[in-house]
Amino acid sequence: MDSQEKIVLAKTYSILGKYFSHAIQQVEDGEIILRCAGLSSLVDKYRVELTPYYMNGTWKNDNPAYSPIKVCFSICQEIESNKQALGSFLKEIFDRVRKIEEADYSVLSNYLEIIGYELTREHIEDDYDYDCYKYHLTAFSEGVFERQENKTFLLSALEQKHNDLLPYYLEAISNYGNSEYKSCLDNSRSVFEGFFKKLDVQNDYAKGILAATGESIVDSSNTQLTSIKKIFTYWIDNKKGANRYRLFVSMYSAMSGLGTHGEEVPTKEDALMFLRMTEDILIWCLQHGVGF
Repeated sequence: MDSQEKIVLAKTYSILGKYFSHAIQQVEDGEIILRCAGLSSLVDKYRVELTPYYMNGTWKNDNPAYSPIKVCFSICQEIESNKQALGSFLKEIFDRVRKIEEADYSVLSNYLEIIGYELTREHIEDDYDYDCYKYHLTAFSEGVFERQENKTFLLSALEQKHNDLLPYYLEAISNYGNSEYKSCLDNSRSVFEGFFKKLDVQNDYAKGILAATGESIVDSSNTQLTSIKKIFTYWIDNKKGANRYRLFVSMYSAMSGLGTHGEEVPTKEDALMFLRMTEDILIWCLQHGVGF
């Protein structure tokens, strides 16, 4: 099964190719985009397929080999292991596009967020077309490439040790990209719950969390506390203890309330936050040898 990153990237490339073709109007445009993105080494390889027409005197003859959508996909796949190169290439395309269909913009924005980029737009004045925008692609943070490495580690660990949870994780990614935010939360919760259930002999996710954090709470009668209610009561009374446990359990409760129990309608921001938190918590566990 392909990794979640490859699935997200493939869906992004398939939409992006359409707008790459829009950005190529003149014979030299494809070459200029590649050179501006620092990809001059690919110019000769794709020159023919990125040339829309040839001049025959004053006549333009269409180039039957011109295939910008296919080339865009190929280039992206070729450079996707180099996150900086990929980001530069995507940015050059968005810098040259003035109109992205609303449905495409929504999907692109969501998928790019998952891999660490923010796509924004600002309306610009145009005498002939009101629906015209300038697009900006930026990395969320300087650590975006390191985060992608951590997510690749997470995927590898799930494939090796928790293959039964992998479909839920991939589905959560797909849900977010398709603006299905409640389903994204539900599947994130399923991954989260399933992971911690495996850490307890009775399949109790909360006790699995306690085992994962390694925290021990002992009350005044020298009794070790293991139930959610008793641990939280201890914290309320003493203002200390089980810090990671409380965070993880509270997160599970929030995902249940916004997702499965339908207490509120989750927003796009809710879904992305909990998807990322699920990833980060599992990465923390796995990097500490828990469940791996």
